[in-house]
Amino acid sequence: KPNQRAVLPERKNRLLELFESLKDKEFRELNIVYFLLVTAFSIMTYAFVLYTTFRFGYTPEQNGYLFAFVGLIAILGQGFLFNKLVMRFGESPLIVAGCLMMVASLLAVPLVGPQVGGLAGLLIGTAVLSFGNSLASPGVTSLASKSASEHDQGGAMGIMQSGASLARVVGPVVGGLLLNNRMNAIDDFTLYRTFWTASGIMFVAFLV
Repeated sequence: KPNQRAVLPERKNRLLELFESLKDKEFRELNIVYFLLVTAFSIMTYAFVLYTTFRFGYTPEQNGYLFAFVGLIAILGQGFLFNKLVMRFGESPLIVAGCLMMVASLLAVPLVGPQVGGLAGLLIGTAVLSFGNSLASPGVTSLASKSASEHDQGGAMGIMQSGASLARVVGPVVGGLLLNNRMNAIDDFTLYRTFWTASGIMFVAFLV
């Protein structure tokens, strides 16, 4: 309503707002976790198609089915299960559990191949990864909205998404450097170090 509109101070640079918001311990930790989570997931999404093509020889169509499967798990996790689990356990345990699930899946997925695990192993690994992300990501944003005051929630969410946008730049850059060998190609070792770096990032998020 017109008589209830707040007089807002002049907007600062978005990066300055980001750094100033990190002075609050709880909000800082949530931003760090969200940044690490998005970075790790961006590394995975960058490397995943190259991994399945190299290891399984999958076509774009087959990779499309795999991503549809990942999306379906995300819909089930975020759309149907997350709210029920939050009401029972709260956000923090779900974030911890989601981070650990992503650590385990990112550690295991590059070990899967036609002779080791096959398609079933790949589907299980990606399902665990997607479900873990479906617990951790909305859990972090939910806690961040609760940690901000009523009039600061929009700004808080905007700052978090700014950090996430930066993470979506950092992730593919890191993934590209790790996935490429001296011959400008992919091999088993570069796959291991790429996915295991993402797993390590998620372990740091779990510790935070």
